[in-house]
Amino acid sequence: LNDFTNLSDSDFDYLKNSKKDFVKTVLPIIINENQNILITRNFIIDLKKKLQTFKTLDNSEIKKLNKIAEKYSIEYVNKHKLDLVEEILKNVDVIPNSIALAQAAIESGWGKSRFAQEYNALFGEYTYDKNNGVVPLNRDMGAKHLIKSFSSYGNSVTSYFNNINSHKAYKNFRAVRSIMRSNNNFSDISLLIDKLDTYAEDDKYVVTLKAVIKKNKFDKFDSKVISY
Repeated sequence: LNDFTNLSDSDFDYLKNSKKDFVKTVLPIIINENQNILITRNFIIDLKKKLQTFKTLDNSEIKKLNKIAEKYSIEYVNKHKLDLVEEILKNVDVIPNSIALAQAAIESGWGKSRFAQEYNALFGEYTYDKNNGVVPLNRDMGAKHLIKSFSSYGNSVTSYFNNINSHKAYKNFRAVRSIMRSNNNFSDISLLIDKLDTYAEDDKYVVTLKAVIKKNKFDKFDSKVISY
């Protein structure tokens, strides 16, 4: 977790032009989202230390804590603050850059899908909100799901991270990641990928995801950060 290097233009040189533009556009957004999540985690860790020492938080800290819990669909009413902090730390964490990037490539056809180009939808997220969704052209008869639309790629990435960090379908993903975090070791991302089998209806989705990461050497991006 400590061997980070800054992302640079030369990191994309090995990619064909057809993929390079997509990766250069989407990867920095993913890295930025992960960095923001680490900032959130550091804030929560500081609150945990304060609670363990002083047994209390001030009102502004409680408001911020509850707001974070609400963002990730974590119940906070009448919950002990230390328990809430622990639950947030278990659920809200990074998603390896390679996994997020590969999922975006698969779900958006490397940015060439109708949903990506017209609606900034990179991850094929479902919604039932008619105000924020688009009807898929090949939707099965009787199906009512829509594909969530966004005003920007950035909002699509943020929504994807929120989805993985909060939806019950990815509870096992978060549990494995929590163990990795406690061991300070995210090196074997295949353990996480195996828990994304519920992301798509394709029963070979996990195999495809691993293949995209390997073929495109996306794992090289897992240690990349952006300095501002």
